[in-house]
Amino acid sequence: MKVKGHFFEMEIPEDREIVETDKLSFPWKEDPKGYFLVKIEDGLILCGFLEKHTMTVEFKGKNAYNIIKEIAKRKMVTPEHMGYIAAELIRAKQCLDNDQKFVQR
Repeated sequence: MKVKGHFFEMEIPEDREIVETDKLSFPWKEDPKGYFLVKIEDGLILCGFLEKHTMTVEFKGKNAYNIIKEIAKRKMVTPEHMGYIAAELIRAKQCLDNDQKFVQR
């Protein structure tokens, strides 16, 4: 089937793979590269990267997308962990914009 996209017509095949994700489960596993701590302070998102419980890099700003892109560019974590930290940073941005308390999950 052809449908009109934003800028061009695109093809959506009837026999494409469709992945139902609501019942998928992804058990937590530690990222060997390290982990992130996220908080909001003084109107900014602070995102620290820790290796062996030592913060080696801290990202600071109001733009969660820029933080996400910088972390991805540096290839600091596995793709699974990248998805998690991106989701947390977007939640932090939403809390910052709506003057709500943020607690990392």
